[in-house]
Amino acid sequence: MRRSLMVLTFVALAAAGCDRLTVPSAPDTDASDASARGGDFRHSQTEDLSGYYSTGEAQVGPDDFRLMSLFVGQVPDFVNWEAGRRPAGYAPVMLEFLTPGETTERVLPDSYSISDGRIRMSGTSVDGVRVTVDGQMNTGALATARRNLGGGEAAAVTAVVRIGDQTFSGVKLNWTGGD
Repeated sequence: MRRSLMVLTFVALAAAGCDRLTVPSAPDTDASDASARGGDFRHSQTEDLSGYYSTGEAQVGPDDFRLMSLFVGQVPDFVNWEAGRRPAGYAPVMLEFLTPGETTERVLPDSYSISDGRIRMSGTSVDGVRVTVDGQMNTGALATARRNLGGGEAAAVTAVVRIGDQTFSGVKLNWTGGD
């Protein structure tokens, strides 16, 4: 009897405790915040991928809009961008193109996804040309290029680049520290 009373008391307390449990609600997502960001921006890299990745002498794109380089910033640049702090004319990942008159045009991202093994970005030029890059990292080549301060033999990124309706496969991008 005493044992039954203890079991019933335990069950009653457990049941009463269940009523008091509350499941934390999911944080409210502000729809205006999602639309203000304008795209999906994600980074998960643990390695320093920062620098310029140059096409060298390769012709990637039409004569009037030729890809020159892919720029990747440092992790704090990604954190700031994703938090909405975006300086004009700069992004943590962007493309630079050579246009007529030997001027350059930066294409900033509409979306990106960056990890240690892959760089994906899409953006739109000032003339409305849609550009996408999907690149696979060669971390060994990147490490060699960094040790040599650029100029490695192997490409640090091999990418598929789409400029408008033209696709360029197997694009080799070599790492340089910058100017």
